[in-house]
Amino acid sequence: MPDIRSYQIAEGLYLIKNPNIFFNFNSYLLTCPVDEKTKLNILFDPLPLRCFQDFVKVLDDIIGVENIDIIYTNHQDPDLTSSVPALLDLSKKALYITSQDTWRLVSGYNIDPDRYQPIELIPNGKLKFGKESDDCLQFVPTPFCHFKGAHAVYYPKLRTLFTGDLLGGASTKKTDGIYADIDSWIGIKLFHEVYMPTKEALKLAIDRIGRLDPLPELILPQHGDIIKGELITEFLKRLNDIEVGLDYMNKEEREKEFYIRVFNDMLDYARNKYGEKAVIEKLNNISTQMSNFPEIIKIENGVISEIYIPAPTAFVFIYDAFCQDLPEKDKEDIRLQSIATFKKYNLEVPEELLQKRTSSFVDSFRRIFGLIRR
Repeated sequence: MPDIRSYQIAEGLYLIKNPNIFFNFNSYLLTCPVDEKTKLNILFDPLPLRCFQDFVKVLDDIIGVENIDIIYTNHQDPDLTSSVPALLDLSKKALYITSQDTWRLVSGYNIDPDRYQPIELIPNGKLKFGKESDDCLQFVPTPFCHFKGAHAVYYPKLRTLFTGDLLGGASTKKTDGIYADIDSWIGIKLFHEVYMPTKEALKLAIDRIGRLDPLPELILPQHGDIIKGELITEFLKRLNDIEVGLDYMNKEEREKEFYIRVFNDMLDYARNKYGEKAVIEKLNNISTQMSNFPEIIKIENGVISEIYIPAPTAFVFIYDAFCQDLPEKDKEDIRLQSIATFKKYNLEVPEELLQKRTSSFVDSFRRIFGLIRR
């Protein structure tokens, strides 16, 4: 994977990522002063093995890969652990820190157990390395978000929280840059609906973040955009209210047939308005070109027969696709027709349809993938 870049977020804090894909991977490098002469270099959630050569070049440019002291992974997935053995080979003094649940699986990479430190054996869950009270890493258990052994890591000196998959998402904002805006929400929502197992687990993690003192000013997830400022509170509040994983699936199974009817009613409306060829082309483009993420829908004989992601979120993707480049009057007609169709089947109207929006999260898909072709 080419085009790995680094971005300095704050003094001693770097983001390393590929900025040009819909579902990206984020790694973070933190250099913490221990005393006037010594710094501790900590690598969070390394990029996957397919990025390894370019990833090492970036690390060499910042500190030299051999100078890494700690490698930390939030959980066991290969998108953040597959590079760990090779990094440990290059960084001879580095210690690997992760939870015991994570180690149980990652040990399959044949990592030397003498170079492994369990989070659970760190006194009080705080790794102290300097003289000041905020010269530490605080490990915050976030079980089942999305893995049993997951831990966020808080660095109070910079009020920075490394969250792994929690608060991560697909890149759905319209603008460039590394920081989230309000349009990042739909990618976060979609990611959590698909990958977080239960609402109860999510609420527990949100509560633990809310108890940090002082509260974080930066959220650094493993996927998507960095979240800062008021958006932290806004997105945590929204996450607290959505259904995810098994909770969502139970509700979805009861309503799925009706959602498919909504989709196909709106397909008929779009065919009458724009023609069969244009409708099928747009649906096929969205369904087939989202690499590294689940397909949205299945189309058979010109109708939608299956929905692979939570249905309200899928509908908003499709709605935005049809609205792309349309006159404002047509967009409003489709929005009102969509709302009427949801009400016809006594389904909750997706929040994104309830108000006019100045931007569409499909804009970013079009820029990156050319999803909607003329």
